[in-house]
Amino acid sequence: MKRALLVIAHGSPQEEANAPLFEVLEEIRARGIYPVVQAGFLECNEPTIPRAVAACVNQGADRIDAVPYFLHTGKHVASDLPTLLEEARNRYPEVEFRLSDYLGRSPRLTDLLAQRAVESE
Repeated sequence: MKRALLVIAHGSPQEEANAPLFEVLEEIRARGIYPVVQAGFLECNEPTIPRAVAACVNQGADRIDAVPYFLHTGKHVASDLPTLLEEARNRYPEVEFRLSDYLGRSPRLTDLLAQRAVESE
């Protein structure tokens, strides 16, 4: 099985605002966990999520683990992303799609927030 990591972000009209995401993707690639690591954007940037899914499939992925790069739930996380992945499942029935929880649900993020607060003192 060839797995792909699809990191889904909102995107920004300020191209430089996306740089930290691409740095994270490079670090993930360097770890060698996933043979395919791809970003997909909801708005403002390329590749769009459907194009990012196609790039994963074109690189031979038969399973795509999608991770929402979001801090909070809302319309995008609750509705838009599941809808887009369902469309991808219909387009690529031979590919297994998994959607993880968004980043803000991680207890590690809560720990990081507390650490940053202490560091600011």
